[in-house]
Amino acid sequence: MFRRSTLAVSLMLLMAIAWGAPASVQVPALDLQALLPPPPAQDSVQTKDEIKELLQIQKKRTKEQADFASGDVEKSIFRFADVMGDKFTSDHLPLTAALFEKVLSTAKSAVKPVKVFYNRPRPYTADKAVHPCVKEEDTGEAYPSGHATAGVAMSVVLASMVPEKKTEIFARGRAFAYNRMVAGVHYRSDMEAGILAGTLVAENLFEDAAFMRDFSKAKNELRSVLGLPADVR
Repeated sequence: MFRRSTLAVSLMLLMAIAWGAPASVQVPALDLQALLPPPPAQDSVQTKDEIKELLQIQKKRTKEQADFASGDVEKSIFRFADVMGDKFTSDHLPLTAALFEKVLSTAKSAVKPVKVFYNRPRPYTADKAVHPCVKEEDTGEAYPSGHATAGVAMSVVLASMVPEKKTEIFARGRAFAYNRMVAGVHYRSDMEAGILAGTLVAENLFEDAAFMRDFSKAKNELRSVLGLPADVR
């Protein structure tokens, strides 16, 4: 029930945000703890099923998939270069780089209190048969996935800058989130909560007047570097 409703809400928000939102002067702090459902209990059927799913992913995990998941440990907008092209680098895009550092710091600040509050054990702590292909975290704090939150927040903002590539960008954001399951460090419910959290983070940023001023400058920079028209709306 949580899985279907979470994805449905995320999809609606993504569609709305992709068309942009007006900036306002004052933006309330984003309280994700009030907006996200709690994680399933560790002894629940859902958690047990999610561990089984991770073990199936682990069994089929190829070296290429492991390398891809390992690369996405780095929280950077430039991990989207595989869909944006060779010019999508920090050297070419200093304003864009600075904008997405703001996205990432906002996502981290929003999601950290929820992680600490629930302190959900990582899958490899709950079941020793789960073997991550990335470095294990020293703490619990599995719920929600910070990487999924960051990846989706970045994808929503980037898609609003380059809507011509929104299908590919959203797919890459979902892959960024799913790679946390491939890596063996998050349950599906962690990932899905991160998808919703990332969407909400982006929505909140779009209501921030200062962010939107930086967004406009970065968007012009990015579209110029990519050889796209200055404005597609």
